[in-house]
Amino acid sequence: MRSTCMLCLIAPALLALPHAAAADFPSRPIRMVVAAPPGSGLDLTVRTLAERMHTDLGTPVIVENRPGADGIIAAQHVAAAPPDGHVLLAASPAQMTINPVLRDRLPYDPARDFVPVSMISHVPLVVVVNPAVPATSVGELAALSNARRGQLDYGSGSSTFMFATELFARRSGADLRHVPYNGVPPVVAALLAGDVQVGLVNLPPAIAHIRAGRLRALAVTGSAREATLPDVPTLAEAGVTRYEFAVWVGAFAPAGTPADVVATLNAAIAKALDAPEVRDRLVDAGIVPVKSSPEELAETVRRERALVQAVASSAGIGAK
Repeated sequence: MRSTCMLCLIAPALLALPHAAAADFPSRPIRMVVAAPPGSGLDLTVRTLAERMHTDLGTPVIVENRPGADGIIAAQHVAAAPPDGHVLLAASPAQMTINPVLRDRLPYDPARDFVPVSMISHVPLVVVVNPAVPATSVGELAALSNARRGQLDYGSGSSTFMFATELFARRSGADLRHVPYNGVPPVVAALLAGDVQVGLVNLPPAIAHIRAGRLRALAVTGSAREATLPDVPTLAEAGVTRYEFAVWVGAFAPAGTPADVVATLNAAIAKALDAPEVRDRLVDAGIVPVKSSPEELAETVRRERALVQAVASSAGIGAK
């Protein structure tokens, strides 16, 4: 009888624990893990966000760089973290939609090991060529690549950029060979040196070279022209239709994180992205702030993974 009474007292307390934990959140610094080195576009995005979240949440938001293995190291680390909202993954398509299709074995499962929190940004890409390439438009590039089959190489800094370029090649009719690099800055360096002729890269590491004439911009992947490159057409304007892929950054928490903690984090990210100083800094760097609900981010991942699977199958790109 006494044991039964004790259980009656303990059970309500146990049921209340998640809510108590959520009510006390955050109780210590929050770490946002990024799979990129300091100085990268992803790092800039997350650091800009973290500074403002620190102000709004009243606790430090620390950016932790864990580059390597196409984002797998960072994702695996966060998947194994306690599900209390104090460790987040600032993820890219590589970790959530591309690696699961292109890699046969992953030490994490995006659907099983994470819960979406919020979208953070979209990063428009720009199609660039070395100035020695005799093409001033996407159409001319496609024609040139088919006239010189197997002679035009593109560089990619990760599986995200590889997939973005493969999709571009299929939508534009270009014939391009893949050369992998460890990050976008080495791709830009290879373009400048003429080691590769073509690249789809994000704007921050390329914009100064485009303005100086060291790289030629043919098109941007966004739905509208970039304010920093007003004379460069969009892919749609250049005649490339159905280019649905966007390079994005989203925040994910370990599976099991309480829903009200996720809601608190979502609201903090949305508030930070609405701050003028955050928006201005990101936009100036060619990054588009984008907030979302957890459900909208989940739908983006679902839809994009289906696209990656379809393109990988048609291109003969299998899991490895």
